[in-house]
Amino acid sequence: MEVFTILVSGLVATSVMTLFSYVVSNFKSKQFREPELLNSLISRAVIISLKPSRNHFLGWLIHYLIGWFFVLIFSLIWEFTQFSATIISGAVLGLAAGIIGIFGWKIMFKLNQNPPEIDFSQFYLQLIIAHILFGISAAMVYSLI
Repeated sequence: MEVFTILVSGLVATSVMTLFSYVVSNFKSKQFREPELLNSLISRAVIISLKPSRNHFLGWLIHYLIGWFFVLIFSLIWEFTQFSATIISGAVLGLAAGIIGIFGWKIMFKLNQNPPEIDFSQFYLQLIIAHILFGISAAMVYSLI
């Protein structure tokens, strides 16, 4: 398991996922942009003194760090189980990551005293699809490097 492979796979997979979320957000005229939502949650949090703008690098950094963490977990699965980095395993792991992601977002929205008002059902649906694309992208890049 190489750090370079994880970094590149995570960078590409998170970028593909984020691009999908931005496209869907623009197409539906809804707020599904994860880095912006992270910044919004941070700036609205009572216990955090940081007030990042919508496009501040902090939301992007957190988003990519989470992506790299998921790819690290995927790589452990691909390296130490009978599963290899394939489109199918990537889609299944992406689906699992999407379900975990939904629980994470639900917790963050619940803990925030003033969460952004978004269309939660559509956000969570696009989040599942975005994570499946994330997993497929991670597997494809991981298997190529």
